[in-house]
Formats: sequence, structure tokens, C-alpha cells
Amino acid sequence: MKIRTPRLGTFISVLGLPLLTIALASSATVDKVSVFASGKAINATAPDSITIANGSIWVSYGNGADSTGLKGSSTVVKYDRTGKVLKTFSIRGNVDGLKFDPETGIIWALQNQDGNSTLTLIDPETGIISGSPLSYAVKSSTRGYDDVAFLNGKIYLSYTNPTGPGDDTIQRLDNLDSPLRLSCVLQKGALGFNLATGVAKQATTQNDPDSLSTTPFGLMLTSGDDGQLIFVQAPGTPAQSVSFLQLIDSTGAAVSGLDDAVWTLTPKGTFFLSDTNNNRVLKIEVSNLLPSSLYASVGSLNTVGNVDLDTGTVTPFITDVNGPHGLLFLPDFKSLFGK
Repeated sequence: MKIRTPRLGTFISVLGLPLLTIALASSATVDKVSVFASGKAINATAPDSITIANGSIWVSYGNGADSTGLKGSSTVVKYDRTGKVLKTFSIRGNVDGLKFDPETGIIWALQNQDGNSTLTLIDPETGIISGSPLSYAVKSSTRGYDDVAFLNGKIYLSYTNPTGPGDDTIQRLDNLDSPLRLSCVLQKGALGFNLATGVAKQATTQNDPDSLSTTPFGLMLTSGDDGQLIFVQAPGTPAQSVSFLQLIDSTGAAVSGLDDAVWTLTPKGTFFLSDTNNNRVLKIEVSNLLPSSLYASVGSLNTVGNVDLDTGTVTPFITDVNGPHGLLFLPDFKSLFGK
């Protein structure tokens, strides 16, 4: 299975980053696909977020729990690199966001993204930290926190279900005790540079703020329903700037069901993908990647696709899945040197 990789010059120059040129093959290849984990094996369903902590792979299973916390519980699982279950944790509500904080060594499990949100902190060795779950100072039955990103000593969360321009979509955490207080970083409708058209001061849509991650240039937010990627440089500072890319299919239509998006850092590596509706986590070994390429889980296409950074076009790469959600890329750094 091969795809063409996009040009990077326009995107990198907009973000003000130096472009490292590496001579590589121009088509990426899926070498091997295997089932890393199955929800059935632990009596769980609907795998979603994936994170890595000190060599172990963590996966959250939603189990059909209500996304506003009214009923049900999620299962968070710690696996070794072979897929062996090391620990399981039952957390009340729907855990949609799962992220490892490398500075503190703590796993963050965000539950109830559509209302009545809470936060559970897990020590990878000792388990759920006393005092969890933590509550938020501003409570809502219709909005909540979906994902978290750690950048330059600060903590940012994506805030869901905005109803109109001016509603917060990214917030910065101001304290680490309950109740949690946050301040605005980005709002729905914020103006930014359209990477596909090259036009500045264009309004972002951000109808469905979802996954949040760090990149070398700041934060990257996915907006699921409208298939938009939003990039925020120097978040929360006077120098903050915004750029965005509307993802489209081969016909030019906007995609939907956009979830995780990740950058590939090396020519070879391994994707871990939550194949949610098939109740499994896949391990996908890949090669001939172009470093600094972008891949995204796109529900409307049932694929993990390569994103053309000039046009936003998504080319299917990992197929034969049903409801792709959580996505993690582990780089093989030796491959940078031809090994």
C-alpha cells in the first residue's frame, strides 16, 4: 500500500520553522498490520484515546458510557509493548481524553466531554491518585473537556460544544487542585491564516473541538464535525497566532469525524490505532515515510489518511477499519540514519 507525500515548504514557512531536508523515498508503505489489543479480552468496548508512558501503551475504552456522565464507566488499560495487560482501571463516566504528562509522570484521564466533566489522575505505578476525580470551577451540563496538552510548563485543554463565535475552544489550566480553574486561549471563529488558500484573517469554524496535542510550533486542535485543523503558535501570549487547514476528500468535500492527528518524525515507525467499531487496537508498522508528514483519523472516510499540507486533501493510507479514533505514532529514530 503506497501513497504520495505532500510538499512541506508553504506550511513550514508560514509557521516560521526551519525546514530540514532529508533524502527519502517519496511514497509511504504499510509493512505489517496486527491486532495489538482487543476489548473483548478484557470485557470492554469502544477503544478510543491512546497514549504512551515510559514504554507502556495506555488505552481508554468507553464501554458505551454516557458522555455527560449520567451512567456507565470506562476502562483504562496499561499494556506492555507486546499487548500484554499490565493494569486495568475502572473510571466512572466516559473517558475520551487520555494523555501522559512527561514532566510529572502522571496519566490524565478526562471524562464526560459533553457535560459534567471531571478529571482523574493516575500514577502509572501506584494507581488512581487520592482525591480524584477533580471537578471544574465552571460547571456545565452541555459543555466539557475532551483532551489535554502539555507545552512549556503549561497545561491546555480543549473545550467542547461551542454554540457560537466567541465561545472558548482552548483553555489554559490555572491551578492543579479542585476545583480546576481555567482561562481562555482560543475562541470559536478566531481569525487565522488559511494554509490552503494563503489568505490571512479568515474565520475558523471550530464547530466540534476535539483532540489537542503539542507540536514543535505550539498547539494543534482537531475540530471533528467540520474536519478542520487549527494550529496555535505561542498560545496565551501577546505573540499568539493562528493558522488552520480545512481537510477535504478527493472530491473537494469537507471531511467529518476527524479525531486524532499525528506527525511522523522518522522514515520508519509504528502507528497504534483505535479501530473503535471493531473493538480492537491495531499495530501498524510503516516505512518510507517523509518526516514532518501529517496523518489523521477521519471517520467519514474510515481511514487514517495522509494530509496534503498544501491543499488539505486526505489520501487514505490505513484502511479496512471501522470508526478510527485514537492514533499514536512511535518513531524509529535509527531509520533517520538508514538503519
